[in-house]
Amino acid sequence: MEAKDFRQRTIKKGSIVKYLGTLTTGRVQQIRAEGEHAWIKMDSTGLFYRSDYLILIDGDIDLNKKSKELKPGEKVKKLKRISPTEISDHGDGPGYGGG
Repeated sequence: MEAKDFRQRTIKKGSIVKYLGTLTTGRVQQIRAEGEHAWIKMDSTGLFYRSDYLILIDGDIDLNKKSKELKPGEKVKKLKRISPTEISDHGDGPGYGGG
């Protein structure tokens, strides 16, 4: 049995795939056929995923790339507020009654 992804493309050992449920990405370690479905084991999680819930990633991507981390002493940029917000104290303004 040949393992096919969501788009019906063939998945092979060593391919890079993404699980559609959580967007987890990893390299294919093992392919196992069981019944009507092919199961793919990803190196990033060590779990098996049904092949038709995966998408084959074209090209090479860096699987070890992490999101940007702050350097020591670096501050997070704050968003500017356009205007301060106020809470209405009377019952006839917007948001009362809910529909």
